[in-house]
Amino acid sequence: MKKVYCPVISGGGAFLGFLQRFNSCKKCKNRYNSDIKYHKRGFGFTLAEVLITLGIVGVVAALTIPSLISKYNEYVTIIALKKTYAELTEAIKRSELVNGDFRDWDYSYDWRKGGDFAKRYIFPYLSQNYTQCTRYNCFAGQGCWKNVSGNKDVTASCNYASNSFRYNDKIIHIAPRISDCTPSGNLFCTPIKYVNIIVDINGDKGDSIMGKDVFYFTLFNYTYKTGGWSTSGLCPKGEHYGLRQGTIAGYWGAYCRPLENMFSGNPGSCKEGGSGYDCGLAIEKNKWKIPDKYPIKF
Repeated sequence: MKKVYCPVISGGGAFLGFLQRFNSCKKCKNRYNSDIKYHKRGFGFTLAEVLITLGIVGVVAALTIPSLISKYNEYVTIIALKKTYAELTEAIKRSELVNGDFRDWDYSYDWRKGGDFAKRYIFPYLSQNYTQCTRYNCFAGQGCWKNVSGNKDVTASCNYASNSFRYNDKIIHIAPRISDCTPSGNLFCTPIKYVNIIVDINGDKGDSIMGKDVFYFTLFNYTYKTGGWSTSGLCPKGEHYGLRQGTIAGYWGAYCRPLENMFSGNPGSCKEGGSGYDCGLAIEKNKWKIPDKYPIKF
C-alpha cells in the first residue's frame, strides 16, 4: 500500500502555506477524518454497556451495604457499652472516697426509692449533669424498656419513673435491693445487697430493647465463702463483687458459666422471648464481640 505523506508545519510563518497544501491533499483529508472517527468510536460506551455496569454495581451494593451497616451498628453499640461500663465504674470509685466502701452503703432505700439512692451515691460522681425522669418520658416514651422480643418489660421498678435519670444522652435506671439467703448444709451466706442499674445507651434515640440499646448491670456485694452459694462449685472461692454485667442471678450461676449458657439453660435470658438481661454479659464473655447466637440483629 502506498504511503501518504502529509504536509508538516516547519515553522510559524509557514502556517498559511500549510493550510493551502493540506486542503489540496485529498488523501490527507480522508486519513485525518478517519482517525477522528476511530478515536470517537474507540473511547465511547453504548447505553447497554452503561446499564449493565450500573446493574452490577446495584446488586453488589444491595448485598454488601446492609452487612456493612450492621457491622457498624455493632461497633457503635459495643463502644458505647464499654464506655458506659467505665463511666459507672469510675463514678462508684469516686463515691467510695466520700461515702466509704460501697458494700457498706445504705441499701434500705429499696427499689421503690432508687432515685434517692442514685442521687446520694451515684449521680453526684458522674462527670456531667443529670435530670430525673417523670412518668413515661423515658425509654422512648414508654416509661420502661422492652425485652428481646420487643414487648414491654414487666419489672416492677419500671413503674417508678423517679428511679430513672437522663445523663449524657443516656437513660439510667437505678433499683437497690436486699435479698436474704438461707444457709444450706455447710454453706455460709449473708444477706445480699445489690443495685440493678439499667442503661439505655442512646437515650430516646433507639428502640429501648434490652440487649440492643439497653443493658443490665449489677453492683454486687456478695462474697463467696465456700466456693459458691446455692450453686456450689460454679465460682472459685473468694470475693466476687463490684459492678458487673447481667442480673443477680448471673452471680449465682451465669457469671461463672460458659458463654453458651447465656442463650440456653441457666440463666438463658439472652434469647428470643427472653428478658435479655444477660446479653451484655454474653458480649463481654465473647471478648467484646457480638456472639454468633446473639438473638438481636443490628
